[in-house]
Amino acid sequence: MHSGGYRGWMLLSLLLLLGVARADPIEQHGWYYLKDNQYTLDEVQRNGLPWQKSRWQAPNLGFTFEPHWFRLQIPNGSVSPGNWYLLIEDAILTEVRFWLVEGNAPPREVRPADTRMPLYPVQVQFGQHYEVYLRVESNTALQLPTKLLPEYELVTYKEVQDTALGLFVGILFAMMLYNLVLYISIRDTTFLLYVGHSLALLFFVFSWQGLGNRYLWSSYPDLQNMSVALATFAVIAFSTWFCGVFLNINEKNFKAVKLFWFIRNLGFVGIVITPFLPAEVATYSSSLLSFFAVLMVVSAMVARVSLRHRPSRLFLMGWTMYVIGALVMGLNKFGWIEVTAASENLILWGAVFDMVLLCIALGDKYHEERNLKLRVQEMTIKAVRREKEAKELAIEKQLQAQRALQEAADAQEDYSMLLERRVRERTLELKRTKQDLEHISELDALTKLKNRRFLIERLQQEQQACMRSGYSFALVMVDIDHFKQVNDSYGHLAGDECIRSVGRLMQEQLRPDSDIVCRYGGEEFVLILPNTGEPEALQVAERIRAYVAQTPILCDGRRIMVTVSAGVMVVDRAILCNQGEDVIQQADQALYQAKHQGRNCVCLA
Repeated sequence: MHSGGYRGWMLLSLLLLLGVARADPIEQHGWYYLKDNQYTLDEVQRNGLPWQKSRWQAPNLGFTFEPHWFRLQIPNGSVSPGNWYLLIEDAILTEVRFWLVEGNAPPREVRPADTRMPLYPVQVQFGQHYEVYLRVESNTALQLPTKLLPEYELVTYKEVQDTALGLFVGILFAMMLYNLVLYISIRDTTFLLYVGHSLALLFFVFSWQGLGNRYLWSSYPDLQNMSVALATFAVIAFSTWFCGVFLNINEKNFKAVKLFWFIRNLGFVGIVITPFLPAEVATYSSSLLSFFAVLMVVSAMVARVSLRHRPSRLFLMGWTMYVIGALVMGLNKFGWIEVTAASENLILWGAVFDMVLLCIALGDKYHEERNLKLRVQEMTIKAVRREKEAKELAIEKQLQAQRALQEAADAQEDYSMLLERRVRERTLELKRTKQDLEHISELDALTKLKNRRFLIERLQQEQQACMRSGYSFALVMVDIDHFKQVNDSYGHLAGDECIRSVGRLMQEQLRPDSDIVCRYGGEEFVLILPNTGEPEALQVAERIRAYVAQTPILCDGRRIMVTVSAGVMVVDRAILCNQGEDVIQQADQALYQAKHQGRNCVCLA
């Protein structure tokens, strides 16, 4: 395991060890909550108000859209003096205000730190009693999963949480791209729906975890208010759609198919109307619809999944975990179960488990369908062959049977058309293969640039164009200086990488639509610059020389600096009439002159 893996396990172990070794004051004393009847802070500090103690460590009031007050007492000696932080692990609360009361001092409002989730500093002094007051509003479920952590433990805890979230998002994004590539390759709608399902889950995670509000749409608060509902409706719509298509449900094999597609359509309707609804109404509606969506998916799985069928087994395993996670999260958001790491994150890891298995299932489904098509084609060919043989035998035995002759002739004609179509397809395939081979034959194996063969053919074309139009063109022969030292110092593999890098650097400095870089041989390159005169050719050659000289090249894990020498030959109609085929030789002589002058320079032929 690499060092990053050890570091992650050490951080997780340290977090678990700290969580066991330290008594959490929140768990010891618990939160109290009070419905906000337009109380002021002074009023909620008085005795006699109907405070209720939360039955769980993390208060969970479900979809309660009225603001509430929360109180936590930190008696003297329950925590050690120092810098502590109250972390609220809910990034989608609408508004949170925090007051800290130290001893008999007046309440002091504390501003949150600039983090993805609300984080409030609490500086604990020796011998002091503290009280924390929170006024919380939420357009979604009103939940208060909190942790009171010392400064050193907060860093470790946040790093573990962010690493886990980043791992999930990375897996989700990778699976989405993988299935998008599969859809582009084979044009199967199932893969595209799976991409939509993955994209909706990504949107849901970015909204729910506060990533979107902090990094993507921080300038659009209205979008953040509706993003949870939009994401939930999108997940419902695409998840049910994908499930229905994958299981191939219809009126014959699933009695509730109309209700199933109605739930999917409600998901898309919810996406459309959410911007026009109050945020709390849209969020509550989407969460309520998710229960019916889960019920429909489970019903379809029970009706359609066959345990003898490998893709069905994988689908059942993956979606069972995902559906359980969605159900647990729904119960969590409605306030029916406790807010824990499992109830909050089971849907995430259920989605990861689901995606891995579904990718395998989709691959199995694709291979089965392809094999079925091949078997059907093979059976068709055999049937046509048997029919042809039977009709030929009937023609030999019954020459007078006109009907049999006509049927045999029709069969022969059909078979001939089939063969003709296959010949056309094979001819087209061979033509494409030939074109691919011709393209490959023009490329240099090492640098993937044009090779010497292409250079000779293109040079002839440029010469003919020059004779017809009178426009000049330029040849620039480039050689890497002291290349033998690179091979001797770093090895031939590093030398190959040096050649590739220099070719890439030169290509970056040329016009992509007209100029061409060809590898002439070894460490030599030839540049063809159409419609280029002497000043422009020298300018291009000098720019390439300077760019290579100042750009480090990675060879064998080390950055080295190399230089190039260049010889420029400008070709016009007069030169072609007098010298003809010697243009490459003259460019090479100019290169030799540049080498003779000390290298790392440009000479004109």
